[in-house]
Order: sequence, then structure tokens, then C-alpha cells
Amino acid sequence: MMMQKTNKTRLLSLLFLLTWLTSAWAQAPSIQEGTILHCFDWKYSDIKAELDNIKKAGFTAVQTSPAQTNNTDTLMWYDLYRPHNTEVGPNPLGTKEELKALCDAAHAKGLKVIVDIIANHTEGSLDIVADYWKNIDLYHTLGKVSNWNDRYQVTHGEIGMKDLKTEDKRVYSKFKAYVQKLKALGVDGCRWDAAKHIGLPSEGDPFWSMVIDKTMYNYGEILNDTGGDDSKLIPEYMTYMSITDSPYGTNNVLGSAKNHQATPYGSGNYTKRFNTDKVVYWGESHDTYCNQGGESVGVSQDIIDRAYAVAASHNRIPALYFSRPIGRGVGAKVPQKGSMHFTSKCVAEVNKFHNAMNGKPDYYSADGSVASITRKGGGAIIVNFNGSGTVTVANGGSYAVPGTYTDQVSGNQWTVTATTISGQTDNTGIAVLKKSAPVKSALHSNVKNYKARMRKLKG
Repeated sequence: MMMQKTNKTRLLSLLFLLTWLTSAWAQAPSIQEGTILHCFDWKYSDIKAELDNIKKAGFTAVQTSPAQTNNTDTLMWYDLYRPHNTEVGPNPLGTKEELKALCDAAHAKGLKVIVDIIANHTEGSLDIVADYWKNIDLYHTLGKVSNWNDRYQVTHGEIGMKDLKTEDKRVYSKFKAYVQKLKALGVDGCRWDAAKHIGLPSEGDPFWSMVIDKTMYNYGEILNDTGGDDSKLIPEYMTYMSITDSPYGTNNVLGSAKNHQATPYGSGNYTKRFNTDKVVYWGESHDTYCNQGGESVGVSQDIIDRAYAVAASHNRIPALYFSRPIGRGVGAKVPQKGSMHFTSKCVAEVNKFHNAMNGKPDYYSADGSVASITRKGGGAIIVNFNGSGTVTVANGGSYAVPGTYTDQVSGNQWTVTATTISGQTDNTGIAVLKKSAPVKSALHSNVKNYKARMRKLKG
């Protein structure tokens, strides 16, 4: 009995020690409080192989491309957005078993998995969809959207594919079951493609109320606006999910960054109007990069990183970092492992700052080509949209604690006073200023806590 008790105590000791030692490197506590890496068109096995690098870069979640049934040979990137069925694979990303293996491995490392879902439409040709979806009675027959300010057209018209009758129980019951299949595999969240094209209960469409699993993370793609009365429709969408604030990410932040200017707007369009944190920001998305004429086509990765630094610096608003595929438009093939640039120091340090400052209110200031995002009682992110140079910018709200800081990206020394922040950015244009306990001190504190817990355990 004594030997069994000793072994049990040792095992508990090891578990406590591992818990205490790893606490200093924890990801954000939830997806809405963290950052998301969009592994666009990556195979599940390739994502799984890079989980250690993804975690080291400070991301809380990975997002896959659509998992629904499709052809299994090499496809164009947009083909995955034309699904054939509401089953989990197979498709070029991998099998159901490989998705489960990814989820299991991600959870073991404290990471979460989001899967893109296409529920608004199927493949344009019903000849190649699964038998269940060949029934023409499951689709709207309005034809193509011609007026994007006509909400009825937006929710009932076609956007190049067959538009599903999402208000029909035969449709939404299939997607409800599909979500539960993903959940059973370990998927933590759903990204809903073309969410604005699916109506709301107030419009006679019960889809979201019937399909959304509120124990999972959900966010919907709403590009530009809803095509209707945003003041009523956006809050209703937000009762079911977070939404993409594309006017802020694409038009304001990225649009200004391309002109080497800091956006004058410190918060997103929806955040300002509806006072909610149920939004998702980005520096670029697969639409801005892969679509012909997209807003980030031809834009350097450095400029995108600066836009991302602004997007990811806000409190409790997740930012999406897009892993660029090789090629754009018809040149972007599926499957492929995209850019590993997310491992760069400037991106990783922005993510770590995002996690470390969780819960601290943010204050945005802009002066020409320089922006500062300060966190109350914490540090700051400085973005110089001209790249390298010496800058002085406001300590907005006097939020950043005065003192001398070492930029986590360049190693340069920065000075923070009650009113200003001064220093030199390197060629990334991004400076991350935060005071954190040295690893040695953090470990020392954790070990002390561990020893105290063990003394209590031994009684």
C-alpha cells in the first residue's frame, strides 16, 4: 500500500509540475480571445506536422478549408467551395480519420480546430452532387443576384452555384447533422462561408437557430454588408455567431497600409456601431488574395504583416492570419502546403502580445504613417507603415506603463512616457513592447507554487 501511495504521489507531482511549468506559455483561453491561422488548402496531415510551429507562433486555433465531400484529385482552390455532399470528406485535404487525427493532436498541444462550412449552396452542376442533393426542390429558383442591396435577392439568389433552400427542414437538418459529425471528430469551431446569403429567423429562415451548436465557436463570413438593414440584421446574426468585419480589415486597415498610412479608425465598423466584441478581423483573407482583382493581390507580405499587427492588437477580438498558397486565381491548387511566413518573429510576437494582454482595454492612435495600440496597464504595439525608421507616437490614454522597453521583434530600446512612445522600428515596421517576467523568474515562481501544492497534498 505504501508503494502504491508513493507512486501515486509521484505521478501527481509530475502532473502538477508540468501544469505549472507550461502555464507561462499558454494560448488564449478561447478562440474569440486568440488568433487564428488559416491553413488555406493545406492537407490535414500537413497541418498536423506543423502544430508545434503553429503553437510557438502564438496562435490559438487553426482553420482548415472546407471538409465536405468533393473530388479527390487536384482541384482549383474555389472547387472546395462547391461541395457535393454534407459528409466529412473525402476530398483532397484528407479523410475523416485524418481530420480526427489533426484534432486529437491539436488538442494535445492546447490548440483548437475550426472547419470551413459551405451551407449556402452546392456545386453548380447537379449532375455531380450526391444523390440526395440532386432534388431540384431543395434549391431556390430566383436566378443570379443582380441587386446586392436587395436583401431578398441576397438570401435567395445564386452567386454562381445552386442556392439551397436553407429554410427547408430537408436542408437544415442535414447541416445540423453535419455539424455534429464534425464535433464528434473533435472540431472546435465552424466558419460559415457566405453567411449573409443565409436568411435569419426574423426573415422566415430558421437555419441558424436549428443548426448552430453554441458549445462550439462559430463565426460567419459577411463581406461588406448584409444587403439589408444592418442595424437590425447584424445584431441578429451576432446572437448566433461572431462575424467578419471586412469593411474594417479590408477597406480601412489594409486599404491604408497599401498607401503606407495608418488607418484613422481604431475600431471596426461593427464594433463601433453595435458595441460588441463578436467580430473577427484580418490583414487579408483568401478572397482578397485569391480572387482576380482582390485587394491584396500584388501586395507584399511585409505590408500584410503590418495590417495584421493592427488587426491582432485589439482586446478579445480574434484576427485571422492567412497562409498564402503558391499561386493565385486558377494558379492556386488544392491540396498544397502554403506559406510558412506565419513563423516569422514579427507575426509570432504580435500573437504573443495579443495573448499576454488579454483582458486589458486597448487604445488606438494614428499619426500619418504610424499607429500605436496601447493596452491599459500593459504595453503597446507600434506599426510604422514605412518600414524601418525612428518614430514618436502617442501613448494613447496613457495606457502603456512608462519606462524603458526592449522591442520583442528587433531588440531595439524604446522609451515610454505618460504621453509618448519613441524608438526605432526595423524593416518589418512592427515593434512589440511588453514587460514580461524572464523565463527563469516564471519557472521559479511556478516551482514554488508546485512545491506548496505538494506539501498540501502530502498533508
